[in-house]
Amino acid sequence: MTRTASAGIEALRAEMTGPVIVPGDPRYDDARDVWNGAIDRRPAVIARCASPHDVVAAIRFAQEQGLEIAVRGVATAIPAPPWSTTGSWST
Repeated sequence: MTRTASAGIEALRAEMTGPVIVPGDPRYDDARDVWNGAIDRRPAVIARCASPHDVVAAIRFAQEQGLEIAVRGVATAIPAPPWSTTGSWST
């Protein structure tokens, strides 16, 4: 089940320099895509962090909203699943 995190999204967008993507945004499906086509998760928030400040803002938002945090890196190694079933996603 996907949780929604509508409260505070605009404040998070104002605080971050990277994009904040939520269901309904035109970029949502592309942003949530992972290399494994068998994985079809729909996170409540995708925070594309562009700076350490963005990381802090995204984590603080997720904690305040009670969202699970999953980090998707850009490297080729896959040490942990880069998806979340219920929470936010930070890339």
